[in-house]
Amino acid sequence: MRVSIYLFREEAGDFEDLLRDFPDGARVPERRELSDGVDLDCEIWVMPQEPKPPMWAKYVSPLVEISDLKNANASVVVFFKVSGRFFAVCFGYAHSLLRGELLEPEFGLRVTANLADPLKVAAMQVRTLSENSRQQRSQTANKTRVAEFDLEVEREWLRYLKADISGGVDWASGVGGSQSLSLTTSEDLKSFPEILSSLLSEFRSDAYKEKFPYIDNFVPIPKGDPVQDELWEALISAIEDPEGRKVGVACPDDLVGADVAYWKIFGDRKRREPIEELTLQNVIEQLGNFGTNREKMKIIPLNSSDEAIRTKRNLSDYFVFEVDVAGETYALCLGQWFRISSDYVREINARVAELDDVTASLNLPAWRKGSEGEYNLATCQAQGHIHLDAKNFMIGGPHQKVEVCDFITREYDFVCVKKMEDSATMSHLFSQAAVSADLYSVNAVGRGVSSVGYADNVKSLYRDKWGSPDGVEGNRRMVLAIATDKPGPISKSLFFFSKVNLVQRAADLRKSGFRVGIAKIRR
Repeated sequence: MRVSIYLFREEAGDFEDLLRDFPDGARVPERRELSDGVDLDCEIWVMPQEPKPPMWAKYVSPLVEISDLKNANASVVVFFKVSGRFFAVCFGYAHSLLRGELLEPEFGLRVTANLADPLKVAAMQVRTLSENSRQQRSQTANKTRVAEFDLEVEREWLRYLKADISGGVDWASGVGGSQSLSLTTSEDLKSFPEILSSLLSEFRSDAYKEKFPYIDNFVPIPKGDPVQDELWEALISAIEDPEGRKVGVACPDDLVGADVAYWKIFGDRKRREPIEELTLQNVIEQLGNFGTNREKMKIIPLNSSDEAIRTKRNLSDYFVFEVDVAGETYALCLGQWFRISSDYVREINARVAELDDVTASLNLPAWRKGSEGEYNLATCQAQGHIHLDAKNFMIGGPHQKVEVCDFITREYDFVCVKKMEDSATMSHLFSQAAVSADLYSVNAVGRGVSSVGYADNVKSLYRDKWGSPDGVEGNRRMVLAIATDKPGPISKSLFFFSKVNLVQRAADLRKSGFRVGIAKIRR
């Protein structure tokens, strides 16, 4: 059989703490007494359902009498107390009966990682933790090692893992899990106290770090955790005074590319004008008393016909925030708080600090006004660079047309310019640079008017202006020039998830034969 198992946190003190609250008048679960002769420290609760016509009945009933056909989905949860901890073994939809804030958030994932054979992984699901969040699930027809899944597990939150069990376990054949553990076993429930005791030992073990060392990079914070109150207070404080804070707003990934005309914020009976541009400043101006009304405030995107193009969401889902509390780094993404491993933070910060900061040597002018295009053109005219902004190289394949960079210097620096608005903007900047470097390294041949090699085209432009690039081409460098009014160097002011992205893309750039530099443009 296959069962779903949940582990309650240590704060759960008794069986009566395990069920969620039910509103007055709602159907509630019923406790069933154990059969005679059963000696287990457990409670069994069932949620019977009234038989109802199946959903498809309304389509078939005009043709035939089927009023006697009814569906009923009963659910049952068996609560066990083992080694001082409470477990829920669920059948049907019984997980909906549990007190969610008391559940261990990564019980299933950690146990699976400890039990899994790393060479027989069947499925993985990851999510990028940024405002441009991407969720991806990958599975293989034949169980294999993690590297075959083509997922960036080092910089993404591993949400789900499924695999065969490694040798030495005879009470289960397969495991999968995130918060819950999906267990395939032939054992009956009377033997489950022993199985649950083994699972608890696996949950407490850190052996998984050898096989899946990145699992602890991002740990979700459950809603009942006391630190959440402090984190929400920190966000409210940052909203009230955002200067120097790593706080921003961004739409969820399902809205990227959508035809949003404006957003409406509501929930506290205050009349507001629609927001045409989703910026932190525009949102803050409409908030009112966000601290008091945080859980009430909603936001919804609409098109030009005043039609909702997505369902309403909590406004807090749109905030992106990073903060240090008691020596730990936390991040808010899509309404979920995460603790970022301190070792991982140190590793990423150190790798970013290793990048060459060429702000002084490049000496780019301040960007006080005007668009990005106007800034790039003015800079090239003032400093004599080769202007390439919006001059696309036509290429076949998935990219179609590519911007080499915004301008090239005499020293053969490929400079890509962007304002530091949010992680999504930074991601676009880093990706643009990586794609361009890759095409240069293979001298990809373009299409149409660009029917020459990518690198040959750049060298020709350089030759026309300054002569042969042979003396500098071997030291080519991709420079990520970021405009911001934040104090301090770029390496200190980037959002953490932008740093993670930068580290990955810097590695890609080096593989393409480029040195990597970062530069700050004063705003």
